[in-house]
Amino acid sequence: MHKDIESILDNWIEKINKDEFYLAHSFDKIIEKKSSAEAFEYIPHMIDAILETNDDFIASQLIFYLNCLYGKADTAEIHHAFISKKEEMEWHINNLDGEDSKREYLEFKRDLKIK
Repeated sequence: MHKDIESILDNWIEKINKDEFYLAHSFDKIIEKKSSAEAFEYIPHMIDAILETNDDFIASQLIFYLNCLYGKADTAEIHHAFISKKEEMEWHINNLDGEDSKREYLEFKRDLKIK
C-alpha cells in the first residue's frame, strides 16, 4: 500500500472520532495536489489499497476516492491496472462483510461506463 494511503488509514477510527470528515480532508489533500497525469498514475495505488483492506467501510471510501482520481485525471481511458485487477477487485468487494463497497463500486462503474 502506498505510504500516503497507509498513513491516512493508520488509526483511522481514532482520527475519525476526533474529526468526522478526517478521511475526506485527508484524501482531498492528496488528490488536490495532483495534476491530471499524476492522478491517473496514482490509480494503481488506490486499487491496491482496496484489495488490501478487509473493512467494507474503508473499501467504500477508497472506491469513492478512486472515482475522484479518475475525475481529476479527466480522461475516459481505463487504467491498465484496473483492467488487469478488475476481476480480483470485484471478487474481493463481493466477499467483504457489508454493502457499502458494493454500492460504491456500482456507482464507480456507472460513472466510468464500465460493464
